[in-house]
Amino acid sequence: MGKKKRRKRKLTRHHNKNRCRGGKCTPENIIYLKNEKHQCWHEIFHNLTFAEAGRLLLRVSKMKGEAK
Repeated sequence: MGKKKRRKRKLTRHHNKNRCRGGKCTPENIIYLKNEKHQCWHEIFHNLTFAEAGRLLLRVSKMKGEAK
């Protein structure tokens, strides 16, 4: 019997501050995400930084009365 194929999940570079907004290719500005998660980030948050996305989520949570 043949060996099972392992599905490789490629990691992609995600810039916290996007390059189109002046972000650099430095280790402090890059994390590696699986392709699917990277795509989802941009579908939901477009080019927001992590801090901007966090503030947005807190604002929405407060509007819904869920945040302290």
